[in-house]
Amino acid sequence: MMKTEQLKEFYESLSELNNGFTHYTFVWNQFNIDYLAIIESEPETQTNDYFLDNPYKRKHNIKFKELENEHTKTNTTLVNGMYVLIYAHFESYLKNMLDFAKTIDSNILTLEEKSDSFGEDSIVVDKVLNRIGINKVELENELIDTLDYLRLKRNKLIHTNSNNISGTISELIKNKGKQLNDFWNENLPSSLQGIEFTDKENFTEITFSIVIDTINTLRRIALEINDIIIKKLSKESILNKVVILEFQKMHKGKINGLTIERKISKFRAFCKSEFGMELDENDIGIYKSSIA
Repeated sequence: MMKTEQLKEFYESLSELNNGFTHYTFVWNQFNIDYLAIIESEPETQTNDYFLDNPYKRKHNIKFKELENEHTKTNTTLVNGMYVLIYAHFESYLKNMLDFAKTIDSNILTLEEKSDSFGEDSIVVDKVLNRIGINKVELENELIDTLDYLRLKRNKLIHTNSNNISGTISELIKNKGKQLNDFWNENLPSSLQGIEFTDKENFTEITFSIVIDTINTLRRIALEINDIIIKKLSKESILNKVVILEFQKMHKGKINGLTIERKISKFRAFCKSEFGMELDENDIGIYKSSIA
């Protein structure tokens, strides 16, 4: 199945977030290793009296014995923000897929436009699928339930002043938690590392392992959404309105003097490398018609 540019960009965003946080974790752990002896032997020493060349020493001047607690608070803030940002990237991906679909079919409504034919239309995934004409039940039940869980967890992290867990998430954890654990433990490369769908306390927690699980589950969900949208729009329409135009734009007349066989060969390679597409004879016929 074709992988859209929007999907690839989403994957790249997730990788960048993961790499950035992994780098931060590595640096902190190495700092702890390098300075453990001095921190333990001189707990009352102020950081600005020891790290004399650090330009931020005055802005973050604390005792050595307070460093671990400060790191814990910073880590919690960063992981919390990372989770929220990951979900924001996912919603941006959904909106970008709607824009992609409108490129293929100009009759598709924008996110702001409404129709009486829409059912549930309050959250972004519903809005996008409704406007493309896809029933959300085309997604596996576990993917829909996981999206609900992740979205509600995002809401919980944003509204930190509330200690209550909504009835919706309580019912999801009670009735579908075990099924979700089983599904993802079978479908993730290394099973779940931090999320425990049956545990209410886990729902309110945020750790780096939970963030990694979130990245991996959203990668799978985004791929499934990519596939059902591609199926709905049709391969022929996408070839005519996106792929062939992108190919022509990339080469800008440079292949005009080539034989038809060489042009087809280059087009096959382009489709494979840029969109993950394998072409059949019908697809080649569409391309030939575009250069006739």
